[in-house]
Amino acid sequence: MTAPEAPDPRPGRALLVYTLLRFALLLVSYAVLLAVGLDGLLAVGVAVLMSALLSLVLLRRQRDAFTSASMARADQRRMVKQERRARLDDPEAGPH
Repeated sequence: MTAPEAPDPRPGRALLVYTLLRFALLLVSYAVLLAVGLDGLLAVGVAVLMSALLSLVLLRRQRDAFTSASMARADQRRMVKQERRARLDDPEAGPH
């Protein structure tokens, strides 16, 4: 059994993947609506709504990956900030 992987502390990639998949869902939804015979602004509006609802169900894993990466990055930055403050507050530490 392997240990679960720690999330990548760079949320940019997870956001890019999620955004590209959302855009793909929008395009597929729009194409389906065009094939059904709906066109114009109504098709765009329905495609946006349809892709948003589908993304809630289909892209949960990507959303969770982005959230985990964002939280890991925030925790990492918080620890660095606390360490820096601790070094500044310690009068015996001296310059490094």
